Amino acid sequence: MSNIDQKSEVHLHEVVDITTYSDEHDTPSSSTGNRQQTKGVHSPHPPPGVANPLAIGFSAFSICSFVFGLYNSGLVTDIPQVAVGVSAGVGGLGQLYASIGCFIIGETFPAVTFFTYSGFFFTFAIMFSLPSGFIEAATAGGSIDPLNKCMALVQAAFAICSFLYLLGTLRQPYMIQLLMLLVFLTFLTGSIGQFIDIHGLIVASGWLSFGIAVVAW
Repeated sequence: MSNIDQKSEVHLHEVVDITTYSDEHDTPSSSTGNRQQTKGVHSPHPPPGVANPLAIGFSAFSICSFVFGLYNSGLVTDIPQVAVGVSAGVGGLGQLYASIGCFIIGETFPAVTFFTYSGFFFTFAIMFSLPSGFIEAATAGGSIDPLNKCMALVQAAFAICSFLYLLGTLRQPYMIQLLMLLVFLTFLTGSIGQFIDIHGLIVASGWLSFGIAVVAW
């Protein structure tokens, strides 16, 4: 082989080696850059934290308890319609939402309690709304005694539930125990007061309702 052919062969090998090195060196970095770019484009946002539905439930319960305290104690007015809007729009909806939220995060006991008391506030709002016709039917005989008996019956049912829930909070923090005790006493005094027509017990249930609002807040 001549010197010219040997030089051409050496030159050819150098070109091949350089090309191979370039391909082997650039390909990983290029694909890495592409992966980083793709990862940056398609990277999802970090998931938001799970909110605590108890805050909504306690807030709704406290607001409604405050208004019911004003109504039952007679400090401002004793017209039940003053609590209808708050019962449906805040107490009923707020605690129903809190109940669903507690079920989602696996908190069964607060979910059941919030659902129970949302039912009370919805019941009160429906009974004392004009389209329901409850007031006209209960006072058709010219006396409010049937009306009081109906409300006493409803409060007695929720007093029983509240007592059972109170037993379920004996291992809970003291503030939860105090709250459930006040709820039970509020329904109990209100029910007895309207069953046997003792106005003082109805007023006492109003002041206990104020206590519920303070503790829940």
